[in-house]
Amino acid sequence: MSTHRDDTPSAALFNELHELLRQEDNKKRGFRAWQIVLEASANSDFAVVFDFALEKGLILPVDQGGKSADGQPHGSTVWTNPVDGSQMGWIPPGPFYVGKEKEHRAECRGFSLARHPVTNAQFKRFLDVTGYTPPENHPNPALFLSHSTSPLLALRAQEVAQHPVVWVSYVDALHYCRWAGLTLPTEWMWEKAARGPDGRDYPWGAWPEGKQKLANVESDGTCPVGSFPRTRTAYGCEDMIGNVSEWCQITKDGDYGYMPPALPDLDLWQEGTYAAVRGSCFLRSNPSRMTCWHRRRLSITRRNQWVGFRPALPLPCRPAL
Repeated sequence: MSTHRDDTPSAALFNELHELLRQEDNKKRGFRAWQIVLEASANSDFAVVFDFALEKGLILPVDQGGKSADGQPHGSTVWTNPVDGSQMGWIPPGPFYVGKEKEHRAECRGFSLARHPVTNAQFKRFLDVTGYTPPENHPNPALFLSHSTSPLLALRAQEVAQHPVVWVSYVDALHYCRWAGLTLPTEWMWEKAARGPDGRDYPWGAWPEGKQKLANVESDGTCPVGSFPRTRTAYGCEDMIGNVSEWCQITKDGDYGYMPPALPDLDLWQEGTYAAVRGSCFLRSNPSRMTCWHRRRLSITRRNQWVGFRPALPLPCRPAL
């Protein structure tokens, strides 16, 4: 029986943490414990909930330190998804800017977003565990063969294990996210995480003078995630500009604060449907195409060498692990 006062903001969440102590499945317990802690993050008694979860071993210590490239504290809480190993950064609730001229100021609830894009190593684990193959009516299945475990390709895979996965469609990305208990961010969630609370043009602030290279752009291919730490946003995410562009979930036009379903319907897709990709890839050279608000729309069945994805966790969310 909990002795926590019922008139405190997080009373129900605190009691649920007590119930989790009886949960024998460590993976489910760890995932839900983080959800509870993050749901309590805006409450006045957050420290009590957080300390209790740490003390009882329901969550592990997190990285709350560090500063962004321009010296501003990113203030994120980074936790690890126990299913796929993604480091997830907390994006707090509150207002954010959308668009080139900051023409929209919107608000949304807090959510978590992966610190880096999903890597080849993570995607291989997903394939090994689930045996996933693209739907029968998914076009261009041959492009998916780059994820094959044949000996020749497996050797190459070891070399690029920490590179972001590519040749994945929106459909493939959603299947991965469902396995991981996560989802894709909407493009407005992605933009908030990239621009920070001040609505900066680039994740690091202003475009640098001279030839200083802050991100993996104007290059011949991808590189290991985290290779350009100065791309770090105010919320602690990296590689949001450079390396790969990233799939974002289909959203409602004009509803900038829209939060997607935790586990999207995998059967709603069909050829001719489009989704946005955000973030400039390694091929880009024009600074105007590298801004946090730049967007493209692609068919959700398209695969190419410059698009990957990073998962999100909107709250509340209770994934089927």
